[in-house]
Amino acid sequence: MASLETIKKNEKSVLETFQKEIPSVYYSDKSKEDFKKYKENSEYMYRHLFKFPPKMFEGQKLIDFGAGTGENTVYLANWGAKCTLVEMNELAQKISKDVFKKYTNNYEEHKFILSSIFDYKDDKSHETYDIVHCRGVLAHTADKENAFSIISKFLKPGGYLIFGDPNKAGGFQNMLQRYLVYSFANDWQSMIKVSEDFFKEDIDRAQKFGNRTRNTIIFDRWVVQCQDDPSIEEVLDMFKKNELTLYSSYPPFIPSFISDSFFHSPKFSIHDHKELGALSEAIWMIYNKEDKFEIPKALNSLKKMSSYQSELTSYVSNCNKETKLDKNVMNKNINNYLNALDNLDITSNLKNNMKLMLSEVNELLDNMEKGDYKRTKEFVNNTKYLFRGATGVRHVDYIGYKNL
Repeated sequence: MASLETIKKNEKSVLETFQKEIPSVYYSDKSKEDFKKYKENSEYMYRHLFKFPPKMFEGQKLIDFGAGTGENTVYLANWGAKCTLVEMNELAQKISKDVFKKYTNNYEEHKFILSSIFDYKDDKSHETYDIVHCRGVLAHTADKENAFSIISKFLKPGGYLIFGDPNKAGGFQNMLQRYLVYSFANDWQSMIKVSEDFFKEDIDRAQKFGNRTRNTIIFDRWVVQCQDDPSIEEVLDMFKKNELTLYSSYPPFIPSFISDSFFHSPKFSIHDHKELGALSEAIWMIYNKEDKFEIPKALNSLKKMSSYQSELTSYVSNCNKETKLDKNVMNKNINNYLNALDNLDITSNLKNNMKLMLSEVNELLDNMEKGDYKRTKEFVNNTKYLFRGATGVRHVDYIGYKNL
């Protein structure tokens, strides 16, 4: 557990950084049409990805820790939640009040509290909430485990925690980017220059998809000095310690071979098999292209297997006392299927790309060791895999419920 002095020192550093560039400005400085699109995307995210439809917010008391500008909270209010927004950045909180005035019809029903997570004291005798919301915050604290325990205490039994942070493996490339930036820059002005020199393509992409300014992206990813991303295992440990059960996550990480009947006892618990997330984390670590391009390549060898599996299972489908199975046909179907299984390889793409990326990591460190800015920049701009495209799946969201 971090000391109070360490926690306060870190809070001061993070606050100073995010008062220069507030990281959660997406549409508050833009048009109502931008808000409408953001809200539509958020509804899709909650309904289809989190499996937590907007109706679940109706009439619920919600507290958002690290609410920022309120731009990730106001649509929850639109869906019927009565919100308490806790934020330590006064500049961000001012924007959040404006956002709620502009985009809700019941501004007076929501509360805005200026406080850090560690300093927060409710004005009642430890009031609890139906939903606790905290996304993109705890990795910036000096003690994420302690912060997680604090926010969990405000959740009612049976209530839901919506928690998100960058993933440790998914943020592997981002951490190397941070190391590079700090090797050639020692203040925020020079960090901006180095970031633009080395990672222009990455910033361009983030700006296109995230609707934020270039400086906001740079401050959020490389200037802020605390970025302690949790792994899946760490998150599941925090859930278990605070009597929370995983409800859903996005991206999902529980493999499809987990398929116990609900009659089985004892029940399977992902919290007791945390290493199952390792394969997903390896994929997130090297992710650099959109799913619509990568999935067809990764699953190419599944096509034949799928076809022969269908033939085999369809041949015995709807079996009854009138059914006559031809041994030769069955044998042919079995052989076709087994041959397809022998040729099934859905991990070679992962292994080859991982080897390529890690070999480039070694080359990067060799170049940086020489302290040659120009040579390092030339190497980074010409890598085949490292720092290309999305540079990993950084953010992961988890929804859990507090055990009754």
